[in-house]
Amino acid sequence: MTGTTAEAPFVDEVDTGVLVRRSVVTFLCMVGIAVAYTALFFSTRSVMDIGGSCASGNVPFEITRPCPDGVPGLMIGSIFGGLILLGIYACNAVGPNLTLLAWPALFLSLGWNLLEYAFSPPDGSGGVVWGWLIGGILFVLMGGVPLVIGIQVAVSGRESTLIPRFRERGQSIANRYSSSGRSELPRTRGIWIFGLVLQLVAIGLGIWLGIELFEWATGSSISVQLG
Repeated sequence: MTGTTAEAPFVDEVDTGVLVRRSVVTFLCMVGIAVAYTALFFSTRSVMDIGGSCASGNVPFEITRPCPDGVPGLMIGSIFGGLILLGIYACNAVGPNLTLLAWPALFLSLGWNLLEYAFSPPDGSGGVVWGWLIGGILFVLMGGVPLVIGIQVAVSGRESTLIPRFRERGQSIANRYSSSGRSELPRTRGIWIFGLVLQLVAIGLGIWLGIELFEWATGSSISVQLG
């Protein structure tokens, strides 16, 4: 009797259709975002391998340093595709909404590239490339400061006051999928853990697919890029 009573509220509160659909959207969006970030990360490294600048396509000057094959398309697609998927994810996330981590993840990853190449120039000349060092420090600050603030806000329990619009928009969008008219998922520990695991799996899969995409588009090997 007790077990049946305890399960009843959970069944009544959760619209299974909404949970499934939003989980699928969350998973696919997170996979796509991870693919975009990974492709952008390695595309940036490939450009830095040839000096940090290149040109491609119809330009009003003679190209002396062409971009690596496939990189221009990857970079453009990663930026715009990642932004679109991030917007969809922000309104549909199941479990913890990691939207606010997108900015730190982007700038910290690109900042890592700049700092690494600043101290280890690809031409083997040694010394420090001050332009990349300064840029790397700025990128780390642009990503690290919001990350620290975000962690402090989350720990203090004030996160819900920062992204109410995401949740309201997510509830509005989810209404379209709900057969019962109740689109908001209950904030239970079970759903939070399920959403977190779902997103971590999606990130791992997205990183792997991003590496595969980069290698396919550029005809290169990640092991060479990281060497």
